[in-house]
Amino acid sequence: MERSIENIWKKGFEAEKILSAPVVSNLYERKSTLLIEQMKRTTKKDNFSLIPVGVVIFGILIFMGQVILGFYFAVLITLLYFSNKRKLKELETLDVKNSTYDYLLNFRNQVKSIMRHSTWLVGVGFPLVTIPAYWIFFRDTKVMTIFTQLGLAEEIFIVLGLAVLFSILGIFGFRLSTTIIYGKLLARLESTIEDMEELMKS
Repeated sequence: MERSIENIWKKGFEAEKILSAPVVSNLYERKSTLLIEQMKRTTKKDNFSLIPVGVVIFGILIFMGQVILGFYFAVLITLLYFSNKRKLKELETLDVKNSTYDYLLNFRNQVKSIMRHSTWLVGVGFPLVTIPAYWIFFRDTKVMTIFTQLGLAEEIFIVLGLAVLFSILGIFGFRLSTTIIYGKLLARLESTIEDMEELMKS
């Protein structure tokens, strides 16, 4: 009787070992596919949202009589849209060569690379486009007249101060929006990779 029960348990565990590996592997493959597809859809929607935002800003500025500034922002937002679209295409070029795990690692590295590039772009680009926008907006006004009456050192100090301020605000805004939009998805990606690493150790 004891031998019979022992054999049953032994055979049961052996069968479980045989079945568990492909079943778990298939489960994580499906889970990873759904997660990656969701992230890709989210990035595309996020980038496409620049178009209506640009249209609204353009409309508001035209209504305010700032035609040049309206076209200025319209061009910048359009360029940003196509720049992001080009970077996001890099995610589409990734292929599952060795395993789902390797693909997830490459995908995560590519996402981090895009985020670093975007942070640098916002940190440097935001001041470069915002300061000219202020000049366009305030040209021929009392504010610009007062500014031009300042000494050269004071003008440089103000411009550099605004550049640093806009850079900090731009990076903070980008990080905040990234956390809101992609925070949960990135956390799920990290969790999936960690789970797969734990399974490979066991």
